[in-house]
Amino acid sequence: FTMFLSLYANELDYKSVMEKIGKEGMVLELGASTCKACKEMKIVIDELKKTNTTLPVHIVDIRENRDAIERFKIQMIPTQVVLDKSGKEVYRHIGGLSSEEMLRLVEISKK
Repeated sequence: FTMFLSLYANELDYKSVMEKIGKEGMVLELGASTCKACKEMKIVIDELKKTNTTLPVHIVDIRENRDAIERFKIQMIPTQVVLDKSGKEVYRHIGGLSSEEMLRLVEISKK
């Protein structure tokens, strides 16, 4: 459990991710380290990043970064928010996803 928490996005990661908005398309995985489905999504993302280290999927822990709740209008977790290169939200999904589904969201972010 402690190891998982240390791997979940921290404040520094959150700030650097926020700086990338509007510069590149991305998928934000918004959740919490205490949420079972969020932990499962982290495993999916980690597996995908083993084969593609530059995959534009960023995990944001909303309990550590509470302003993300309002900024991205989070009502349930996990929520995936797809942002295009201009920083505009182009798609949103609530709940868990498979690796294939996550890769489809990445493709949407590139359009």
